[in-house]
Amino acid sequence: MQKRRLIQDENATDKIVVLGLVSLLMVSIVSITAYFVLDSDGEEMPTDEWEWVDPVIENTEYFNHSHGDLLAHRLSTPNMQLIDYHNLNCDGNVKPPPELDNTAGRPCSPEFKNVAPTPGDSSEIAIEGNFMEDCVKHPDGTGGCYAYVSSYNQFEILDISDPNNIVLLSTYYAEVARMIDIKVTPDNNWVLVNHELTNSELDPIPNDDDANSGANRLDLIYVGGLYKNEPVKVAEWDNPPAGFHNQDVHVYCDWEPANPAWAQDECHLFLFGADPYPEMAEGDSGTFYKGTQIFYVPLGLEGLVPGMSNSDEDANTSREILRWGGYSPEVETTCGGSLFNHDNVFHVHPITGQKLLYISYWDAGLRIVDVSNPPDVADPLGLSWPQDNEVGRWLGCPSADDGWYGPEGGGHADMTPEEWAGSSGALLGNGWIHYAIPYDHLICNGISHMVAQELWPENCGTGPEDPTFGINWRHYTIIAPEYGTNTNHTGFLWTIDTTDPAMPFLVSKWKLPGESILPDGSTHPNHYIPGGYIYSPHNGDTGNNGHVYWTHYHAGSWVTDHGKIWENLVWKDGTPQPEKGFKAIEQLAETVTIGYYLPAGPTWIDDPTNTLGYDMADCWASCMIPFDWGLQYDPRGYIFISEMVSGVYVVQVEEDKDPNFMYPPTYVATEDE
Repeated sequence: MQKRRLIQDENATDKIVVLGLVSLLMVSIVSITAYFVLDSDGEEMPTDEWEWVDPVIENTEYFNHSHGDLLAHRLSTPNMQLIDYHNLNCDGNVKPPPELDNTAGRPCSPEFKNVAPTPGDSSEIAIEGNFMEDCVKHPDGTGGCYAYVSSYNQFEILDISDPNNIVLLSTYYAEVARMIDIKVTPDNNWVLVNHELTNSELDPIPNDDDANSGANRLDLIYVGGLYKNEPVKVAEWDNPPAGFHNQDVHVYCDWEPANPAWAQDECHLFLFGADPYPEMAEGDSGTFYKGTQIFYVPLGLEGLVPGMSNSDEDANTSREILRWGGYSPEVETTCGGSLFNHDNVFHVHPITGQKLLYISYWDAGLRIVDVSNPPDVADPLGLSWPQDNEVGRWLGCPSADDGWYGPEGGGHADMTPEEWAGSSGALLGNGWIHYAIPYDHLICNGISHMVAQELWPENCGTGPEDPTFGINWRHYTIIAPEYGTNTNHTGFLWTIDTTDPAMPFLVSKWKLPGESILPDGSTHPNHYIPGGYIYSPHNGDTGNNGHVYWTHYHAGSWVTDHGKIWENLVWKDGTPQPEKGFKAIEQLAETVTIGYYLPAGPTWIDDPTNTLGYDMADCWASCMIPFDWGLQYDPRGYIFISEMVSGVYVVQVEEDKDPNFMYPPTYVATEDE
């Protein structure tokens, strides 16, 4: 066994290192966190043996580089390790029997794991389970941990209870479909998938299959118990003309509707849809329809379960869904630019207990909206609910005349409208907020409550309620843009302090490290995006103790550390003053780069493109691998990455290893044999 090196594949070494690691590709190790990694014999490898290679190459002619050369992209930092991989081949067939199309899924066979063909077109991934119980499965059918992957014409369900032996359970296929987002309830019983109308210019249909362009609906799929092997669609709802780009779902068990027939149900299902079409189409005219749309599914969930005595399967296929509310930012709370909802994330705030939507509203920035108490009677146009329940927002420019969001307030970054919004803002890496993800936990000096209290740093005291040190327990929300093309920047990841969701303020920002070579051969201080979204941030997740994980399409997946931001802020008066926010900060804290991983097929297969039948002509993913869409963090210490052409990767960063949940790699890389 050789020591793990930065370059995990000899072809990548030949094609990048031999070309010459000019100063462009060398980043000072001082700017990268000084961690130690273990070699294969368990000995520490000092960081001065690292040889940093920048995986981001814009000027392909200058470097004689091909984005389509898979093996040239087997790159990672040495603290990142591939644990397992699945190409999402179910049973060797692309499509199910006709009678299952758009109605039910089919079980998969384990012997087809990582053999051709690879279906491709993977997009979002969602995971749920009893992770901290190590995914133990109980006799009553509960427990276990599962991943759900939306893959355009289909979605897949995987058992991820053993991260080094993930198993594909089933595939649900629909010929007329465009599933690019997927959500699941925490009990692993209900899956919500979207179908969004295709914009043929900006987001083309794979393989030019025009049959898919009419889908504009939400589907609710039952996957409880044994139905994970054969999921069944129980309801669908149209949302013309475009459907939803993104959605989330929550089951309320503490709400009572006015209708006595519905009030008999113990719990109630609400859906939160992000429909950017109305706001984009009408925004320039001054008419702002609600892009955040909330729906209620009456008559409870039990009646939707297949086989229940009160289940009416014919009625379920067109089960009633009621528009219950809506939200759109007031124009006067913006500072120009584009206004439309791209993504919703539902989250219960760990301090206030509020049920909140964290909404990415492009140049209108991050919007935090309270959806804790749905009204007894529907407000379909969102005249007041949750329109009147915006509790906080963050964008780089002042968005009010006074107060927290005014010029003298701490809830912005002192930018002009031109610096924040529109094409001028994008060139600076600003605006265009595409995705937001709040931390699940409070963070203090690099730890969360998941760390044993006897190991807490002194300045964390006894926890958030500590009268002296409670201020050091912070809640953060990470937001990032998306750019199709940007000649100057790839965009910032912004760390927003949302400890008080009514008073968000900026504490740190991060961009892909390194410089670039422009087409004219000159050196440029930022990486940039020549086109096709190639290095843009996309979606992300947060970890246990301050780590953040983010996909950057062809730049792969990156891990950053935000855990000590509060301790490293430089305050103007030397004392933390969160009540003054950004105005009291002399210098933002550094977000530390931990590492990156570029999925490029399983490392134990020499030629995965041909062996596994990758469709390298699939230009929905820009004809290249990697093209990472989404990822999710398993709190046991594993990252699940959805790469658009090749499937799902399980990766672990050394700093996330937990001795209670050790799952070593199942396979050995070919160069280590």
